[in-house]
Amino acid sequence: MFHRFDSRLPKDAPPPAPARLNKSCSECSRRRVKCDGKQPCGSCTYYKVTNNCNYRVRTKRHAVSRSTLEEVTERLKLREAILDRLFPDLDLDSLTDTSREDLLAALSGAALPNQRHDTPTDDGTASVSGSRADLDEITEAADDGDHGFDEATGQMATLRLGNDNNALDLAIVQRPRSYMGVTSISAILRAIFRLCPWAKQYVSERVRSLYDPTGADFRPQMIPVPLGSSPNPSEDLNQQQVCLHFYFLHVHPVTPMLDEADFRHCYQTGMRQDPAWLGLLNMVLTLGSIAAGNDVLHDHFYDLAKASLDLEILGAGNLECVQALSLLGGYYLHYRNSPNTAYALLGAAHRLAIGLGLHREPRKSAQAQGLSPSATSSGTTTSRVDSGRRTWWSLLCLDTWATMTLGRPVRGRWDDETMDVKLPEPATPDDYDGMSLRASSEFCLIANRVQHRLAQNTRITREEATAFDQEVQKWHSELPLALTSFEEAIPRLSLAREYMRNRYYNLRLVPLRSLLLYLVQDQSAGKPMRPCDHDLIKECRAVSAEAINSIALYWTRSLVHCWNTSWYLFQAGLVPLLSIAAENLVPGDDPESSALGRSSLATAVSTFVEMRQWIRPIDKTPEIITALAEAVTTQLDGGHQQVATYPIEGDSGYFRWYDEQLSIGNELDWSYSLLDSDQYLQTGDATDRVKAPLIP
Repeated sequence: MFHRFDSRLPKDAPPPAPARLNKSCSECSRRRVKCDGKQPCGSCTYYKVTNNCNYRVRTKRHAVSRSTLEEVTERLKLREAILDRLFPDLDLDSLTDTSREDLLAALSGAALPNQRHDTPTDDGTASVSGSRADLDEITEAADDGDHGFDEATGQMATLRLGNDNNALDLAIVQRPRSYMGVTSISAILRAIFRLCPWAKQYVSERVRSLYDPTGADFRPQMIPVPLGSSPNPSEDLNQQQVCLHFYFLHVHPVTPMLDEADFRHCYQTGMRQDPAWLGLLNMVLTLGSIAAGNDVLHDHFYDLAKASLDLEILGAGNLECVQALSLLGGYYLHYRNSPNTAYALLGAAHRLAIGLGLHREPRKSAQAQGLSPSATSSGTTTSRVDSGRRTWWSLLCLDTWATMTLGRPVRGRWDDETMDVKLPEPATPDDYDGMSLRASSEFCLIANRVQHRLAQNTRITREEATAFDQEVQKWHSELPLALTSFEEAIPRLSLAREYMRNRYYNLRLVPLRSLLLYLVQDQSAGKPMRPCDHDLIKECRAVSAEAINSIALYWTRSLVHCWNTSWYLFQAGLVPLLSIAAENLVPGDDPESSALGRSSLATAVSTFVEMRQWIRPIDKTPEIITALAEAVTTQLDGGHQQVATYPIEGDSGYFRWYDEQLSIGNELDWSYSLLDSDQYLQTGDATDRVKAPLIP
């Protein structure tokens, strides 16, 4: 009934046949002579090459059948499916060098070391690790995922309290928003509102009451128009001349992408009428009219620019097209409160610049290409090649500045392996525009890597943040004295120097602020404090205090400087506000560090008070910082809210500043757009308004 078999060979079985050897040794085969098959053979002995006399063993060739291949393939798929079920959140390729203990730990739910990959699931979503989930909780991904935005041109005429970058309406309305990462303002406000739930209600009530158009404090007035009120620039050619003057005086030094002499020559002679040139000309006039203080002409020039900068122009790209799109997306659309549209157009300009080869350094000199240099107003000579180089770096700077607090991927803005265009160089020792652009370009290369790291799905580590901070400090220490020293100040570089200092502190704060958000989230989840966490809080407060004190010391009494500086002062003030809101979650907080945070917040408020008369009445910077400070420092006393009020001089009935300064989420602040385009308050006399250029 039972069958048996034995796989062992019988004792009397003959030995297996030896593997077949070649009849000729390898040396005789090479010489193509007869071999006797001995070891060594006679031929090798005769030629005294017995060391080369060897015989190769022939290997049996196995032809894989189709059925065998299919069977092996099916088995491989089965094993991969089993591994996918065991490790659904891990990349199987990363498990190759993983120890058995780590694999068992991963099966029990623990994350593998150095594991950063997310595995897509069947429904198209990514299965996320704890770190990714933490980021989603902080960022806009914590919503239902229904992202969206509407920045139609016609909406500029309506009163809007906020946009996606400033997150002002986060406390008021729920609407689809574009994606904003951990470095965004909305992430900080979300954390503050979760730590202080009453703060959201308090701020919401202040906003609703302060921006009631029917209220007594709402007194829209027209800003005096120093250039004339005619919407048709052909009726007064002097208007265009003034616009050009203010553009090259205030906007051009920040992003010197144009050859001023060549541009003015083309304008005066009227030798070019192609769409790209007309689009660039009208964008220059648009920004120049704003810089000159005229709030009427920019609409007319912008309409002319839009007529030239349509989709057709992207099919006939040239340098002027890139420059026009850069000015439109880097400046003016932020002025019109359309940051997402600006973000998209800067991406189009970047693609167009790559299509023109601006990302690669030309292999031939300008003279070899037949490009004649033209003299600029400063006496330097700038070739077409150098204009392309400066256009590339100006575009990169505009894009980097515009996304400092977006938390979005940098989408290949700069890649060392595929882009080799040289950094801009000053043409002469007194070429301060080139000096400023080179320093800004070096800064933006560092900021680009910081943004790329912070946009990833994993938390930035303290070590990485420290390395970035050291690199930024090294960059700042190597700047020319003209860009750092107040005593060595060059009048043309005064604003660039102050902006550069503000960006320096801001870039140092962005990674630290993100780590502080992670810490607050961990403490809210009940995780224990570590000694290094207290060091992080101290460092955040110290850097923010340094930034606030620097602004308090070096701010100048000018509308344009106070307008730009207030944006950085607010960002620096967010750190002590967040640390105060989280004090109850941080046991054993250093009293000296806590006092420093409150002191720096008070310094920021007092600095805003001092700036007040140089800030437009519509920019309610002192009022907004007071409202946030009051909301965060609210204490419960006998069931009633007692607000620790900071003194503010003058009218404190407006809440305008938040959207004004945060509307683009970066230092390139061109936003007047919460109010109607014809509803601006009086800001001093007409002379002061003309001298207050609108620059980033």
